[in-house]
Amino acid sequence: MIGFKQVLQGEKTLDPDSSEESSAGRLFVPSLTLANFSLFIVDMIGGVFLLGVTATFFGSTDPIFVAITSQLATVAMLVSAVFAVLLGILSVKFNHKKLLVLGASCIPLGALGCFLAPNLIFLQIFFAIEGIGTTVVMVMTMTLVGEMLALKKRPKAVGWIMTGQTFAAMAGTLVISLFFADVGSWRSYLLWFTLPVSLIALVAAYLGIPSSAKKQRKIVGKEAYLSSFKQVFLNKSAAACLVGNMFAAASVMWMVFFVAFFMTRFGLSLATGALVAFGMAPTAALGQIVGGYLVNKGGRKKLWVTTSTIYGVTLPLLAFVPVLGIVLIIVYSREFISAIGRPAGINLILEQAPESRGTMLSVNSFLTWVGAGIGGAVGGVALAFFDYNGVILAFAAMILIAATIFFFLAEDPCIAMQPDSIKTKPS
Repeated sequence: MIGFKQVLQGEKTLDPDSSEESSAGRLFVPSLTLANFSLFIVDMIGGVFLLGVTATFFGSTDPIFVAITSQLATVAMLVSAVFAVLLGILSVKFNHKKLLVLGASCIPLGALGCFLAPNLIFLQIFFAIEGIGTTVVMVMTMTLVGEMLALKKRPKAVGWIMTGQTFAAMAGTLVISLFFADVGSWRSYLLWFTLPVSLIALVAAYLGIPSSAKKQRKIVGKEAYLSSFKQVFLNKSAAACLVGNMFAAASVMWMVFFVAFFMTRFGLSLATGALVAFGMAPTAALGQIVGGYLVNKGGRKKLWVTTSTIYGVTLPLLAFVPVLGIVLIIVYSREFISAIGRPAGINLILEQAPESRGTMLSVNSFLTWVGAGIGGAVGGVALAFFDYNGVILAFAAMILIAATIFFFLAEDPCIAMQPDSIKTKPS
C-alpha cells in the first residue's frame, strides 16, 4: 500500500482517468511513429553512400579520404551528445510538443542543407543539424508518451514507435537499392526521398500531437533546473537505469562489427553479409511490437533483465559454433528476444522521474551517445588484440554488466500498480 501511494504521489498521470491521458487522440502514436521513421534515413549518406560522398568531395575513394568522410557520423554524435545535455534544461521551460516540432523541422532542414552542400564542411554542419533534430525528437517523443498516455498504454505505444525507427533502416536500404543504386546518387536520394518523407513527418507531428500536453512550470529559475536534475541524479534507481543503459548502448555497437565478422568467419561476400544484416530489421521490428504487448504482463524491469541476460549469455555462442546455418538461427533468435525487452527498458527509464521526464530522457540520450562511443572503442581494441572472439566476449560482458546493474539497483516504480490497478474502470 505504501508503494502504491508513493507511485500515485510521484506521478498523477498514473490515474487512468486523468485528462492528460485522454487527450492524446488516435493520430498521436502514428504521428510519433512517422516522426521517428524520418530520423535515420538521412544517415544513409554517412553509411551506404559513404563512397559516393567521398568521391563527390575528394574525387577519389582512397582509404584516407573515406576515413575522413566517415567522421561525419562521429562529429554529429558528439554534437548530439552535447545538445542532449542542453535539452535537459530546455525541457524544463519549454512546451514539449513545440520542442518536438522544432526537432522534426531540423530533419528536412538538414536534408536540404546536405543536398545543397558545396563542400564537406557544409555537409558536416547540416548533417550535425539533422543529428540534433534526431536527439530532440527521440527524447521528446518518449516524454510526450509519458505525459499523454495512460500507464498501461505506454508500452504498446513505445513498441510501435521503436518499430518506426527500425523500419526506417529497412525502407532506406530498399529505396536506395531500387532507385538510387548508383554510388553518386546520394543527392538525388536526399531530394526525392528523404526531404519529402521528413516534411510529411513534420506536418504529421504538428497536426497529430495535441496542444494539450502537460504544461511547463510557470516559474523557471535556477532552483527549478536544479530540482529537475536532482530528481534524476539523486534517485538511486534512476541513476542505475542511466548507467545501466549506457552499458547497454555500448553493447549495441556490436552491430558495427557484425557484417565483418560473418565475412571473415564464414567467407561471405559483402552483398551476402549485408543481406544477413538486413534480416535483423524485420526480426527486431516484430520483437519490439510483441514486447510492447508483454510489458504490462511481465513487468518492465523483469522483462528487460531477462531478455538482456539471454542476449548476453548466448552471444558467445557465435564464437564457437562453426556452422553458418546454426549461427544464423542463434543470431535471429537472440535479436528477436532482445527486441522484446527494448520497450520494457524504455518504459522503465520513462517512469523513473515522472516530474522530470524531459531531463531524465535527455541525460539518458547523452549517456547513450557516450555508451556508443565506449562500445566502439572497446570493440576496436578487442579486435586488435583478440580477434573477433574477443570482440564477441567484450560485447557480451557489456550487456551482462547492464543487466546486473538493472537487476540489483533499478526499481520498477509501477510494479505496485500491477496487475489490478492499471486496469481502466469499466465503461
